[in-house]
Amino acid sequence: MEGQERVAVAFSGGLDSSVIAKCAANHTEVVACTAYARHSGDVIRAREAAKAMGLTQVTCELTRDDVDAALSDLDLPFPPSLMDRSLWCLYMIVSRVAHGSGTGVMLLGQLADELFGGYAKYAEALKLRGEKAAESMMSNDLREYESRGRVRDVAACGGLVEPRFPYEARELGDFAKTLPIAFKIRDGERKAVLRRAALVLGVPEKVAKAPKKAAQYSSGVQKLVASSRF
Repeated sequence: MEGQERVAVAFSGGLDSSVIAKCAANHTEVVACTAYARHSGDVIRAREAAKAMGLTQVTCELTRDDVDAALSDLDLPFPPSLMDRSLWCLYMIVSRVAHGSGTGVMLLGQLADELFGGYAKYAEALKLRGEKAAESMMSNDLREYESRGRVRDVAACGGLVEPRFPYEARELGDFAKTLPIAFKIRDGERKAVLRRAALVLGVPEKVAKAPKKAAQYSSGVQKLVASSRF
């Protein structure tokens, strides 16, 4: 990334995208790109986080017309679920925001949950069935993302920007696999080690300790998709 003029980050103001933005900002100018539906809490959280970290931010309010236009271009090699359709719209529109800001590369925070125990179902599996069950679930989700989620997210960018996924770096994946699950889920806190790393990096404490919010819900895009004519 050294020498890159500027990069975009698909930015919700949550833990995963904030860690990426903070790391990238050590090497280049970062543009935090946020898309949100009216009345979504994402834009407030994202603006506060971007300001606290000194990031340039570009935002876009999602409309029903935006969603309909994105869904009309939906082209995936598998039957898309409501989640697939929602994230397709979100990342297609964020890609347009990034492209319009003059960036050619966009960083996305996918796989942080699968690597570091971010989903509630992992904590539940750990509690009810033990470490092996939780670790197996996380490994299965990593493979599922590679065959489905990544295909969706790359396609959604539509050639407007080059999507990159820092959390899928081999070194990071190898490191995460060596960590005991107690480093990932500790006393009910999910992604514990990543939250502590965020604090060391200088991510604001409010962001580092905030509960996880799935992008399709927190952005408000899924409600728009569910009521779309497409």
